[in-house]
Amino acid sequence: MATIRRKDQKRSPLKISFGFILFTIILIYMIIRIAMSVNDHDMSIFQVEESSYDTDFTATGIAIRDEKLEYTNSSGYVCYYIRDGEKVSKSSNVYSIDETGSMSDAIDDIQTENKNLLTEKEFDDISSQIRLFKSGFSESSFSDVYDFKYSMDNKVLELYEELVLEQLTSNATFDSTFKAYKSAASGIVTYYQDGYEDFDVSKLSPDLFDKTTYSKQTLKTGDVIASGSPVYKIIDSEKWKIAVKLTKEEFKKVSDSEYITFTINDYGKKITAEYEPVEKGEDYYIVIALEKYMAQYINERFLDINFIFSETKGLKIPNSSIVEKDVYIVPVEYLTSGSGSANEQFFNQRILTETGEVSVKQISPVIYFTDERFCYVDPSGIDSDAVFIKNDTNETFSLTTAATYKMKGVFCVTQGIAQFKRISVMVEGDDYSIIEPGISYGISAYDRIVLMGNEVKENQVIY
Repeated sequence: MATIRRKDQKRSPLKISFGFILFTIILIYMIIRIAMSVNDHDMSIFQVEESSYDTDFTATGIAIRDEKLEYTNSSGYVCYYIRDGEKVSKSSNVYSIDETGSMSDAIDDIQTENKNLLTEKEFDDISSQIRLFKSGFSESSFSDVYDFKYSMDNKVLELYEELVLEQLTSNATFDSTFKAYKSAASGIVTYYQDGYEDFDVSKLSPDLFDKTTYSKQTLKTGDVIASGSPVYKIIDSEKWKIAVKLTKEEFKKVSDSEYITFTINDYGKKITAEYEPVEKGEDYYIVIALEKYMAQYINERFLDINFIFSETKGLKIPNSSIVEKDVYIVPVEYLTSGSGSANEQFFNQRILTETGEVSVKQISPVIYFTDERFCYVDPSGIDSDAVFIKNDTNETFSLTTAATYKMKGVFCVTQGIAQFKRISVMVEGDDYSIIEPGISYGISAYDRIVLMGNEVKENQVIY
């Protein structure tokens, strides 16, 4: 028999257990965590390190001297009295012209007889020069081989000539076969030409620094010389210059100081001198003025100039961490120390009260730094249309007219939040930079910063 339910019979209420509620809460939490993890990614952190950076660099310089080529008015074999690189006084014999060929014949006789030309001291001197060249030789500078060969050829020829002169000067016919020529000025004598004798700094160009097109011609060949040919070169002043070609970055670095310190060709002697900066379009040069060491480099046109700077010490950070933030530029005269405050700085901001009256309140936003004219202010927490009033005047400055400055910085996460910290880059490398330590609102050694700065926003919670 079927059971008949009465219409007024009530249903029992649904009972929700504590376990069901707990399960629901856990389920919702897991769903939220899964949703958050969809867009979550590992946040790489870099710990700031103390570091130093060698800022020295080497550039190519051109030696500029008061050089004068001297020409002979006779033809024949040349016999030199002055060694390459030696000083000669005014009216002293520099060379003679052998019109009969006795000089050449005497040299041939010495070579044929195979006499012992070199003394022990001269042999040691040449051997030492060869060893020094071998120790410093680099295949990337193969052209140096030709310069060295030229130097050794001149050295050997000088030794031959000295021996021949001793023989010929004892000959009674010496005066009739030789015609001596004297120096018109005192100075240092050398025996090559390269087209840079009339060099002027106003003619500086990148092509002049191209060693691959450089040509150096010796004037001391041992062959017959024609009348009107250059026979030697004299430099009559110890004053000389070195023109150095630099990149824009190198030029900026050198220009930070009135004087520069450098060495020449890896020689240990440090030289400090004044210089003249020269900008020609997109090319940058400096011209160094010197009054010493010219004779030491008399036979060299191109010099390796190694610039020496103080070691840069600072904080090392990856370039990927560096970001930029727009900050307000406010004239510094609108700053005030406030009432009873000696350290904190304020702005007097003009406001309207509830009754519509004009009033002034003091605000103290973050001021990253100031210079002689402006202060650089964090825009956070300041009304974009705020108006500042200068102390004891009616002059005002509206932020709507303020310029902005792109300030470099990093996001520091020491507190678990991405906080913007100002940086001042001292040296910028390819992957890392050295920044100045101890600046206001900056970072310190062992602070933790975001590795990829462009992947987070300021005040973002990192952990």
